[in-house]
Amino acid sequence: MAAEQEDFACYRSDWESRWGSKGGCGFFKATNLVRFLTHSSLWCLHAAQLSSMHFTHLTPKPSLDDGIVANTLQIFFIKIVEIKGGLEWPLCVYGVVAARDPVDHNRNLLFCCSRTRSQIVQKNDPFLRLIGPSRAILFNDPVDFEIQLKVKCGAMSGDRALISAIHCYRARRHGVHTVCFENHFCKIELCMELLVQTIQATICSIRVVKQGIRQRVERRCRVACSTAPYSRKVIDGKTAYVANASSGEVVLLDPGRHATPEGSEGYLDLSRRVVSVEHEEGMLELVVHAYSSSGDITAQGHVSLAPRSFGFSQKKFYVDDAVL
Repeated sequence: MAAEQEDFACYRSDWESRWGSKGGCGFFKATNLVRFLTHSSLWCLHAAQLSSMHFTHLTPKPSLDDGIVANTLQIFFIKIVEIKGGLEWPLCVYGVVAARDPVDHNRNLLFCCSRTRSQIVQKNDPFLRLIGPSRAILFNDPVDFEIQLKVKCGAMSGDRALISAIHCYRARRHGVHTVCFENHFCKIELCMELLVQTIQATICSIRVVKQGIRQRVERRCRVACSTAPYSRKVIDGKTAYVANASSGEVVLLDPGRHATPEGSEGYLDLSRRVVSVEHEEGMLELVVHAYSSSGDITAQGHVSLAPRSFGFSQKKFYVDDAVL
């Protein structure tokens, strides 16, 4: 573990000499981000200033001189595949996973969890709850992935370092790829897809306009989207939308979170909002699953959105008889 931390320190020193304040990128941990509050707490999520998300509510114009259509990385999930070295499930994990691309060389947070809000990771649900990226990850140069995670073990003095690692990612072809981080304590996989000629979609909001009589979308639901069509199937007499296994999903809201916290006025409390979509032939498919208190899926809703160069798209759809 000492060698691992020394390697990370060398990487940090190299970054600071190349891209630090002299290069205009700020400090190593800088994200150059503005902050907004979630409905559920004062925990701040971040939206990169260079993200089109930051300019969503400005008056759009048809000709965007500074806009580009580019290859980007779509992040699907980060998963703790294996634990070892005496560690046992569940784990209380905290720390940072981030990407750095050539746009500004600053951290684009994928996972960020403080010690006081550490995530309990179970063996049967080993996925980290992602909060980003907060802008599309541009891929016209190698992209660096950084991971620094710790395990909470009672008092802070008893906490254990889980992993500190860097991966310089170079892809030779488009499609789904997996990056593996491994040491004496764990094995972690980051799954993503290299998409070509994309634009960034910002999911501004999903709102429950009217609760149904049969179905209420309140506490537990899952929101996911994909750039590949979902397969429509009938399972046990109910319509189900199944993701294409080869493309993967971007989970915007995990069922472990409270979907519509008090005071949210029906807006779903999304943890991720940025998705890359292929510009010419792409389509953004979005599915909402509603769950019962016992964890069973009770209803699903589906909506498709075509990519646009600028402006808003708005559609109404149904989860059983609830209107969103």
